[in-house]
Amino acid sequence: MSDMSDSQVILDIRGLKKYFPIKKGIFRTTAGWVRAVDGVDFFIREGETLGVVGESGCGKTTTGRCVIRLLDPTEGTVNFRKDGTMVNLADMTRKQMKEIRREIQIIFQDPFSSLDPRMSVLDIIREPLRVHDIGGRKQHIERVGELLERVGLRAYQMDRYPHEFSGGQRQRIGIARALALDPEVLICDEPVSALDVSVQAQVLNLLSDLQEEFHLTYMFIAHDLSVVEHISDRVMVMYLGKAVEMANSTELYKNPKHPYSEALMMAIPIADPRLQTKREPLGGNVPDPANPPEGCNFNTRCPYVQDICYKEEPPLAETAEGSDHFVACHFAADLSLAGWESRRSTDESA
Repeated sequence: MSDMSDSQVILDIRGLKKYFPIKKGIFRTTAGWVRAVDGVDFFIREGETLGVVGESGCGKTTTGRCVIRLLDPTEGTVNFRKDGTMVNLADMTRKQMKEIRREIQIIFQDPFSSLDPRMSVLDIIREPLRVHDIGGRKQHIERVGELLERVGLRAYQMDRYPHEFSGGQRQRIGIARALALDPEVLICDEPVSALDVSVQAQVLNLLSDLQEEFHLTYMFIAHDLSVVEHISDRVMVMYLGKAVEMANSTELYKNPKHPYSEALMMAIPIADPRLQTKREPLGGNVPDPANPPEGCNFNTRCPYVQDICYKEEPPLAETAEGSDHFVACHFAADLSLAGWESRRSTDESA
C-alpha cells in the first residue's frame, strides 16, 4: 500500500470500517452489526480518478460517505493532505470538518432527490458560499452565473427551480454546487447511473473537462464497469465491504487477478446484437454482511475455491514490487483469468 510520505497521495485510507447496529425487541437492544465497510485500505493520488466498483450493497457509497464524514467511521483513518501535511479526518470535530469540506465535496447519485425543490437554482448553488460566509449576494450571483455557464447551462436559468430541468440538467446543477467552493477532491457517487445513456456520455465528458481545467481529484463510484473504464486512472473492486483488487485501469481490464473481478468483466454487456456473447454467470448469492463467511469473503461463490479459502482471509497485497497492482486472493499468482479485452476479442471472432 502507499506511503503517506508520498507527496502525490492526497487521500490515504487505512483500516476503514463502518458497522451499522441491528436493533431488536421493544427496548431496541443491539443484536448484531451489519458490516457495510469492513477494513478497507486504499489511496488516491492528486489529480487522478480512482474508480470504485462492485455489486449493489458492496459498500462503495458507504465508503465514499465515510471519507467525507457524512457518515462517521466505526474504525480506521482517513488521511487527507492539507497544506502539505496529512490530517486524519476521522478524528476531527464538526467545526474542523467544516473547513475541510471546502476541499472535499460530493456529487450525489440521484439528481431528483439531491436538490431541494423549494429552492431556486441560485439558492442551491450559492448555499455552500453562504454556509462558509464567502462574499455577498452580488458576488454569489456572479459566481453562480459562471458555474452554470461552465457546466453547460445558462446564467439566466438561475432563477428557475429544479422541476423545470431534465435529469441531466439537474445533475449539472449538482456538479456546479459541488464546484462552488473550488474543492480539490470530488466524491462522485454514481453520478450518471440515474441518467439516460446519451446523457451519461455528456456528463462524463463534462467531468473529464472539469478535472483537467480545475486540477480535480475524483473518487468515482459506479456499478457500470464500462463507464469506469473510460474515466478512471485506477480502479478498486469491492466485494462485501472489502477491497479485493486495485490496479491501473488498463491493467485491471486486461489482466484481472481476482476471480470476482473476472466475473464482473464477464457481466459487461456488448452493444452489438450480431455478436454471440459468451457469459458464465456467477453462482450463489452475496452473503449476509451481518454474518460474513470465515476466510475469504468470496469463498461461497468462487469457482476456484480451495480449502485454505475457508480458513484464512487473504490480505490485500501487491502482486509484484512496484506493480501498483494489489489483490486479495491466495492464488492470484497461479490463476489465469479472462479480462475484458480477451472476452471482447473472443466475442468478436465468434
